[in-house]
Amino acid sequence: MSCASAGAGRTLFKLSPLLLPLIVLFAGGLALAAAQSFGFFLPFPYEGGTLDAYRKLLEPHYLASAGLSFFVALTSAVISVAVGAVVAYLIWRLPDRFERAVVIYKVPLILPHIAVAFIVLVFWSKSGVISSIGYHLGLVETVSEFPSVLFSGNGFGMILAYIYKEIPFTILLTYAVLKRMNPQQIQTARMLGAGEGRVFTRIVLPHMARTLHTAFIILFLYSFGAFDIPFLLGESSPGMLSIEAYNLYFRRELADRPAAMAILTCMFLFSLGFIWLYTRVAASMKSRERKL
Repeated sequence: MSCASAGAGRTLFKLSPLLLPLIVLFAGGLALAAAQSFGFFLPFPYEGGTLDAYRKLLEPHYLASAGLSFFVALTSAVISVAVGAVVAYLIWRLPDRFERAVVIYKVPLILPHIAVAFIVLVFWSKSGVISSIGYHLGLVETVSEFPSVLFSGNGFGMILAYIYKEIPFTILLTYAVLKRMNPQQIQTARMLGAGEGRVFTRIVLPHMARTLHTAFIILFLYSFGAFDIPFLLGESSPGMLSIEAYNLYFRRELADRPAAMAILTCMFLFSLGFIWLYTRVAASMKSRERKL
């Protein structure tokens, strides 16, 4: 056994009093959810079949809910990572005397998601701040003519809330990486005639790539399974998967609870598959860049 493996084993043994309860609770909860999705260990008589809950998820309503969850998570994560990377680079280029002033971008980080959802409601509802400004500027004759940004069935309200919350998160991660970057690389590239776009794509972006991949996975999976923002800004039909699971478990018949557990089980398996697929694709892109 190598020294590294022995050291890792000793570290795990020392952390075992903390890790064991977490593992037991997490694995136990996951196993119970999976078992109940097949109709086992339910606190009431269940007359359905073993796979009935999963067959129910193939109905068009739940497929549309899965599509909406994927669209909202993917769109908000892509926009947040892209904008956050560019803004972090612009902040990094600012003179040192502005360093304290730019911490204002961290304000959304300290706001709870439920507060961000209310901010989006106040600004983007038909009677909100933006529609009032449009009315006073003569852009719309009545506030009812303001376009439906929220509750329009496309998830734009949730995407706005996630972007507001997640762009500062991406900036925070990537700016810490850029602080460790040698500015002379940028200066050398410019001396050799590289433009701003080429410097960003060829030097800065590869330097941030690993952090951006991590940020994308975190943001995508959080938005895919979150409950608070969809509860306030989500549509009723189709709703996000988290809302559908909540409705099936708490607002429907007891016989619908296996379907709620089936949704949660599928979301967990999808998250694992997404992480595996994304890391494979990212590793493939990195090896291709090395060959080039």
